[in-house]
Amino acid sequence: MLKQLSVQNFALIDQIKIDFDNGLSVITGETGAGKSILLGALSLILGNRADHDSLKDKTQKCIIEGAFDVSNYDLKSFFDHVELDYADNTIIRREINPQGKSRNFINDTPTTLGVMKSLGSRLIDIHSQHQSLKINDAVFQLEVLDALANNQTRLSNYQAIYSEFKQLSAKLDELRGEAAESKTQEDYLNFQFEELEALSLKEGEVEGLEIEQERFANSEEIINNMSQLITGLSQGETNVVDSLSQLKQLLSQTEKFDASLKEESERLTSLHIELLDLAAELESKAENFHHDPERQEIVEERLAEVHRLQVKHQLATADELIPLKIKLEQQLEAISTVDLQIIATEKELNKSKKDLEDLAIQLSKKRNEASKKLILAVENTIHQLGMQYAKLEVSHTNREDFNQYGLDDFEFLFSANKGMQPQLISKTASGGEISRLMLAIKRVLAEYKQMPTILFDEIDTGVSGEVANQMGIILEEIASQRQVISITHLPQIAAKGKSHFYVYKQEGGERSVSQMKRLNHDERVEEIAKMLSGSKLSEAARINAKELLSQ
Repeated sequence: MLKQLSVQNFALIDQIKIDFDNGLSVITGETGAGKSILLGALSLILGNRADHDSLKDKTQKCIIEGAFDVSNYDLKSFFDHVELDYADNTIIRREINPQGKSRNFINDTPTTLGVMKSLGSRLIDIHSQHQSLKINDAVFQLEVLDALANNQTRLSNYQAIYSEFKQLSAKLDELRGEAAESKTQEDYLNFQFEELEALSLKEGEVEGLEIEQERFANSEEIINNMSQLITGLSQGETNVVDSLSQLKQLLSQTEKFDASLKEESERLTSLHIELLDLAAELESKAENFHHDPERQEIVEERLAEVHRLQVKHQLATADELIPLKIKLEQQLEAISTVDLQIIATEKELNKSKKDLEDLAIQLSKKRNEASKKLILAVENTIHQLGMQYAKLEVSHTNREDFNQYGLDDFEFLFSANKGMQPQLISKTASGGEISRLMLAIKRVLAEYKQMPTILFDEIDTGVSGEVANQMGIILEEIASQRQVISITHLPQIAAKGKSHFYVYKQEGGERSVSQMKRLNHDERVEEIAKMLSGSKLSEAARINAKELLSQ
């Protein structure tokens, strides 16, 4: 529950600090005195967006702080999940600097606005005048039914599977698109691959073919040169090998007379042997080399095919045809496996769909059961609130496709008068009737949602007299199990408060300032009398106020 609210430099508020009690607290004050400002300040520590214009003094920062007793609400796991220190007395603080930037703290630890909002939604349910319009909203109506049906876990499980279902559906659409596109390319890719497969090019093969082509192109000159080399080395009348042999013998004879020539003699012998070996190799290659027109044609045709494919695929080198063939093979394999992926994804999607259908049926069953409880409870309350012939119906239709809430469409239909067929609330209910209907729904929700604090901002709009008195009784009843704060303009409700706060404007300086104070018994008599009779207080109004308070 909210124990204390402190507001500094916000809108018309300089600084106020309010201590709240359990049970029903009422807040009254003249129109424009600042009751809505207080609500705005509270909403900031519950995670609403901040605005630089909210600062009263644009040169100073705004600070709003709320102290909450959370000891009885099993929130420790939430604090652990968001990595915050838990405390039974939790402090939520919001600071807005003159530049409009906001800082958020929970138990003096900086936190995000999302975490603050998530915690706030577990602490206070604020019912503003604007929220009454949500009664026509399909999502709000589902939330009401789910709260009564205790569907929170089922809905959470459903939505997790629904998210997976949407992802699988998108994946399947993507795979089918890829398959359709790939099928149109498959023949062309296959043709390209078969060309490269038939080529069967090896790494470095082109370099060898080009050397061979060069040799064939110059075969006549090669044969002529080889003949001259062999003749000069070993086969001519005067050749290098014979000459070197004679020189070797001459040096060998000289070595007998001069031992210092031994090394030179050995070198000449080695050179002679090397030349003999060279001559033999050249003779062997000359015997084996001959111009082969058939082989030359084969080489030139292969090089031409390689060059054609290199140009076709716009490659810098012929060797790049090898990784291209591998890439084409992988693309063809991917095309061949996409059908298998589609089959696997369809299987997953069908399982997900079956799980969704099972959970959607459970949700629907529980919601229909809850709708009966809701109708009974709401009609009892609105009859108590002076609409004895009012009827509520919950229309249910099944959807053809899933959405994030299941396969249900629910609509609340309402009739305020005898003999009138229930219709959409937006078409049939007045402002006062909507207020009473919303209070009836909130009364039911309070039993199921276990919200620590409920704040009603003029839930009594459009009602008066005995209806207002009954509305106050209902607020008292709700407040018997939790803290209720009601901003009201009706004396019948104000008199029901366990605590009574008065918001007023104080004129002074350059601007009006909003103030708030807790009223004692005598001050409450005066305030309620004023609400009954206006600014001119009469003794009858005071007597009436005392009577209301005594009740």
